[in-house]
Amino acid sequence: MSKQQLMDFISAARADDHLSDKLKQADGPEQILAIASDHGFVFSEEIKGRFRNRWYGVYFCPQREEINDLCPSLVPEGFDNLAQYSQSTCNQLDKQEANDFRSGIVYA
Repeated sequence: MSKQQLMDFISAARADDHLSDKLKQADGPEQILAIASDHGFVFSEEIKGRFRNRWYGVYFCPQREEINDLCPSLVPEGFDNLAQYSQSTCNQLDKQEANDFRSGIVYA
């Protein structure tokens, strides 16, 4: 995953109230990706896959916490946050993620 793309997006959303407000009002992953694209972000398929799958199968990712705050609609119903959801989809002892997010495919 190009963490720089994700970090640039997070920084821009933190600095731009207009972008931040749009993300908070977004209705799910595809709308969030469209908003990001409208603001000039060109995400790799892997990053798009992370958004589409709501960090499914990712036990630990510091950027996930930032995205949780910026994009609350990513949190699936019945979960308090993205960490709770994504950790429920994997095991902390896993050596690698079960799915290949570089494809951008929706697994969850």
